[in-house]
Amino acid sequence: MTPIPSFIYKKKNQITMVLFVPLFALLFILIYKPLDFDTLDEKLLPWLNIPYDLKITLLSIVIVLIGMAVAAVSRMIMTAYSKRHALSYVKYISWVALEILIMVLIYTIATYFLSDLSGVGDLTTVFQNTLIKSVLILLIPYVMSYIYFIWQERVGELKAIRKRLEEDENALQKAYIQICDEKGKMQLSVRREKLVVIESADNYVCVWYLNGEQPKKMMVRTTLKQIAAQLSDAHIMRCHRSYMVNLHHIKVLRREKEGIFVELGIEGIPDIPISKTYADSISHWLFTEEN
Repeated sequence: MTPIPSFIYKKKNQITMVLFVPLFALLFILIYKPLDFDTLDEKLLPWLNIPYDLKITLLSIVIVLIGMAVAAVSRMIMTAYSKRHALSYVKYISWVALEILIMVLIYTIATYFLSDLSGVGDLTTVFQNTLIKSVLILLIPYVMSYIYFIWQERVGELKAIRKRLEEDENALQKAYIQICDEKGKMQLSVRREKLVVIESADNYVCVWYLNGEQPKKMMVRTTLKQIAAQLSDAHIMRCHRSYMVNLHHIKVLRREKEGIFVELGIEGIPDIPISKTYADSISHWLFTEEN
């Protein structure tokens, strides 16, 4: 048998139903007076020196509170049962039907013994009338509760989906580097690990990146200074007044008479010089940071 969704009987929803259903039923009873409490013997509870209508109201409240207690106990048992056994639709509907039946029996007994019997008929008639009216009264809040629970669950699912999409979008944005021109218009989007070197060329920069294993380049009208500002949080660092390099691609750091150079080990891309201005920061990253 198909189990019902677990959110139907989770603790928060159980408490909501235990409170909402009886309160809705009480409001409905007080407004429309569908039960047979209007046949209440006016001589009943003579020690209560209150108007007849108020007696009916108090009796309705007591009956509904008893029904609330029945629902609370029933839901506690259901929660304990659901931890060990799966609740199918048949079991759940049967459980709810039993709850309503117990409430109906309580209403029937109260109506039969507290009312003018000539006005309500025998016990079977009272039970039938109470059953029909109680089902109609309780059906509305039960259905409203389930609609609310389903709506609430769908809203939660949509929020979770939206959060995952935002996380995926953020992860995607972090995985790619946007190269923009001098007007801020994006000209190239490339994965961080694929970007290799950015070289200054007058009013342009030459962006070297890997397409598969082959190096490619693209000219973008901007300055190396602007690119450095765009990539301030990336591992693409300035190493020379004319170069920026992806530190993850450095294979060899080599010192010569002409200065310090890094080898990237990528065919077609020459060794990149490192000026004294940036040598310390590059060396610090290479030898102390976790790559």
